[in-house]
Amino acid sequence: MRVLEVLNTLFCSKYGCDPENVEMAASLDGLNIAPHEREDMAMFLEELYGVEIDDSTLEGFETVEDVVGFIEDTWTGEETG
Repeated sequence: MRVLEVLNTLFCSKYGCDPENVEMAASLDGLNIAPHEREDMAMFLEELYGVEIDDSTLEGFETVEDVVGFIEDTWTGEETG
């Protein structure tokens, strides 16, 4: 499953986002993803993709594209979850 699709499912099911709003250019602030939800998102992605997202990286995520790009650049290609 593509990273954007995973984020869309997560954001809509867990954080109440409208699926039409979850696009690459969307800002996390614009989607109303609160800081504690971003931490939850990071833990979910770390477990699913076997990557490590440190606090400074997480703080640098401003858009959905930032998150997708990080996962695609870091992920080895095997989902662990």
